[in-house]
Amino acid sequence: MNIIDALLGEHGALYVEMEQLEQTLQESVADAQALAAIVGGAIEAHSRLEDEVLFSVLARRSAEAEGIIRSMQRMHEDIGDALRRLRALPGGVGARDLALSAIALAREHFSAEEELCFPLADQVLPAAVLSELGARWAERRGVTYVGAP
Repeated sequence: MNIIDALLGEHGALYVEMEQLEQTLQESVADAQALAAIVGGAIEAHSRLEDEVLFSVLARRSAEAEGIIRSMQRMHEDIGDALRRLRALPGGVGARDLALSAIALAREHFSAEEELCFPLADQVLPAAVLSELGARWAERRGVTYVGAP
């Protein structure tokens, strides 16, 4: 499995979770804060995996990638900061706005990865490396992937 395909699949699942969070925000801030903790944990785990598995390898292979990756990592930090502030809010005060802000940041970040970072990785990294990184992703996620016969 190619690491880019795996990460895009995670983006797809996270988009659905973010939509659910937005719908929940319309109904109950307290419920949304609980859901935001779950979605936020998934986004943070996704970010760590990207940094450790794909971005670290891509940065070593391409000078052009270094700047893009620094930007992606800054966005990871900004999203993480918003999620930590959201979890720390007492009684949901200001939670709706902060949750919507975190969702907007995550969407912007995913879009930048999909338009800039993943195509660059596909261009710079050989298919064998992308597949090996995909195997590392599967191992980290506890997924068994046998691949095509």
